[in-house]
Amino acid sequence: MDMNRLTQKSQEALQEAQSAAGRLGHTEVDGEHLLLALLDQEEGLIPRLLQQSGTDPEGLRAAVREELSRRPKVTGPGAAPGQVFVTQRLARLLRAASGRPQHRDHHDVQHRLRAPSRRRHRRG
Repeated sequence: MDMNRLTQKSQEALQEAQSAAGRLGHTEVDGEHLLLALLDQEEGLIPRLLQQSGTDPEGLRAAVREELSRRPKVTGPGAAPGQVFVTQRLARLLRAASGRPQHRDHHDVQHRLRAPSRRRHRRG
């Protein structure tokens, strides 16, 4: 995915997701890291959508942090600081996000996070 085609907010969220993974001692950045970054964005779309749907963004943030705290951490001499890889699952999510460009050929991850949930609803 071409990062230059993402909106500024989406680029910031992906960068923060990668930073969060590194801070947590994770070698891979995954959807939960991205979700946490989107939840933490001031004036971001995700917290507003959650509030409008009756979901507590703080509760979800706490649940995501709890999930991330259970993941294996890499520390010590074998750890390569700053080296974090994108999981295949997140790569698929980002490809799905790039399927339909938003304004002026920019992709907005916030809008595209709904893509997997739409597929789940169609199946059920």
